[in-house]
Amino acid sequence: MTPIDSLVTGLDPDSDGFWREVGRKHLPVRRCTACDTRFVLPLPACPECGCPDLEIIESSGAGSLYSWVVVNYAFDEQLSRQVPYVVGAIDLDERARLFARVEGVEPEAIVPGLRLTATFPDDAGRPPIVFVPEKGGCR
Repeated sequence: MTPIDSLVTGLDPDSDGFWREVGRKHLPVRRCTACDTRFVLPLPACPECGCPDLEIIESSGAGSLYSWVVVNYAFDEQLSRQVPYVVGAIDLDERARLFARVEGVEPEAIVPGLRLTATFPDDAGRPPIVFVPEKGGCR
């Protein structure tokens, strides 16, 4: 079973499509055709204006670290074997923000604006989207 298989339930038409695309190693971004708000959350309508007319654009997977937290205690037994790990708020170049695991950099070396790129691990027990530093580091 891949990490995506457990996330696609068939019960949530809004998020299942998002996770299927992630399983294909794509990062879809929703864009409101009315107000141009862009977001990653698999919502049925724009969180800014409520318009249901959305289009999907594909993200390059590149972005900058806005904020982060270092997790030192996990409530899930499987995740507790992975601490410490970093969860970041990443501002994608397509003007959408998402939260994801950040790897490939020591927590004490993380700085705001760190340039990151999405990767899509297939390993069991790892998140389906992980961001790693781009070559060159900060913007």
